[in-house]
Amino acid sequence: MPHSPSSTDVTVRHFRSIVIWPVEVVRDVHPDSSACEARFEAAGRGVWQVVEDEIGNPDLPLQERHYREFVSFLPHVQRFIYGDVEGRISDLKPGEAPLRVYRRKDVQSVRIQLRAGEQPVVAQVSHLDLHFFHDVDVAILACELALDDVPLNVAHEIMYRFGRAYPPGWSETGEPLHCPALVEWLDGEGLVLARSDYENRARYMESVGRARSPAFSAHWEFLLAPLTPYGARRAGTLQFRQIEYYRLPQMAFLSVPDMAALDRQEYIRLTFASGSGRGLPYSDRHLADFERNHCYDRFFYENPRDGTASTRFLLCGHAFTVVTDADAAFAHDNERGLLGQFRHQYYLLFLIAHFHKAALLMLSDRLVAAIKRLEVQSSRSTVRFRSEIYALQEAFMSFTQRYWIGDASHQDQARDLFRMLRRQLDTEATYRDLRSEIFDSVQYLDSDVLRRQTGSMHRLTAVTILGLIGTVATGFLGMNLIAAADAPLGTRLTIFGVVLASTALVILLVVVASRPLTALFDRISGEHRNGVEP
Repeated sequence: MPHSPSSTDVTVRHFRSIVIWPVEVVRDVHPDSSACEARFEAAGRGVWQVVEDEIGNPDLPLQERHYREFVSFLPHVQRFIYGDVEGRISDLKPGEAPLRVYRRKDVQSVRIQLRAGEQPVVAQVSHLDLHFFHDVDVAILACELALDDVPLNVAHEIMYRFGRAYPPGWSETGEPLHCPALVEWLDGEGLVLARSDYENRARYMESVGRARSPAFSAHWEFLLAPLTPYGARRAGTLQFRQIEYYRLPQMAFLSVPDMAALDRQEYIRLTFASGSGRGLPYSDRHLADFERNHCYDRFFYENPRDGTASTRFLLCGHAFTVVTDADAAFAHDNERGLLGQFRHQYYLLFLIAHFHKAALLMLSDRLVAAIKRLEVQSSRSTVRFRSEIYALQEAFMSFTQRYWIGDASHQDQARDLFRMLRRQLDTEATYRDLRSEIFDSVQYLDSDVLRRQTGSMHRLTAVTILGLIGTVATGFLGMNLIAAADAPLGTRLTIFGVVLASTALVILLVVVASRPLTALFDRISGEHRNGVEP
């Protein structure tokens, strides 16, 4: 392909960016996960409102874009996303709607200063949603931005810098690395609701040094309220932990007047959201299989015929980018066109794939925490560990039956894209490894219980055998060794006490010596010849 002009010369007719942030809702603070949503609604009243889905709700007219969204998924995925009970979402019981969405509308736009000294960019905030998944301690924040007529290099930088939960470091001059210089959430009047603090190096350093947990930028914490970071000084009753990398997964939609103006390096930078620049962001050897591993070119034409629209899908796991011809009639149609598909079908595919990854990482973290707290010498710790592992197994089985899916759609394009996402996120291997680790732990607990029961059976067997000998002997004699039926009460009580104490002593001695006695019985029965140990 010919070399493209500078990205500053290419204008993106319409730009969309959807950033998602999976977090773990801390169970230690509120063990009953079913009550988490109720607590969130109570604490966030006035800010977050339940999104009443049109699907399954007879009170709301169904729009065609939502109908197209619904029928594009397989039936078991439809039940996962929308539930299978008719009625308003807010009236359904926990579990009847596996996915519940909350939305806040106070934030209307965002002002982003990409670099210090540059003119800020103001984008419309289309949606701010928080997704709760029933019976899984995972919530996902979704923030959707919209811009028109933006230079391609600005779109590059928004994709590269905007979705940063906290800075990875700072330059010698104190500027945060890879982050915007400033992000401000604005209300409908243009007033600032919250702003970022990436430059506050002391705050981030203090959090890691004190709590072994990173702090998050103030503008992201503002969006998640009433959820507060775990370990923060102002921790509330609802807390969250970071699950994935500090760079948040994102989707991007770009419509450009001439797709031929983008060369291979521009597509590579859009795929990996690596920012604007000249040349390739990575080595030629690393990018040798770029088209095969990261591009879905079912409808991409390098030399399109008249009337043929071209669209290219670019995926790298943490980013999902769609580039299309701006002059195509279907490109900007939010009801029946590609933009509507991007915001609904493709968004849900991306959300499900990253939910799977977040849930698996969360369950793995809980398994590590349970093993870390185990003290083998403490019976109380062992009992608690057994309870935690069995609860973890139940949670994993519930996740598998309710949420784990291989294919999400019967449509070729949606199916292929979802498989690419799963492969790039490596969720299949993560699922197998976690399943093996959990069931290995359960097998260990079951074998430990069986071992303890076997030891008890050995002791009881030894006691029974000796008791059987005494019973047979006295029964065979058929006589009373001590005729004390007419003796005084005190004498009879004394004899009873002596016999009771002697019997108890003999039984205790047999229990103590049960292992050698069991070995003796095995030798007598010939078990030792087969190498069987008691």
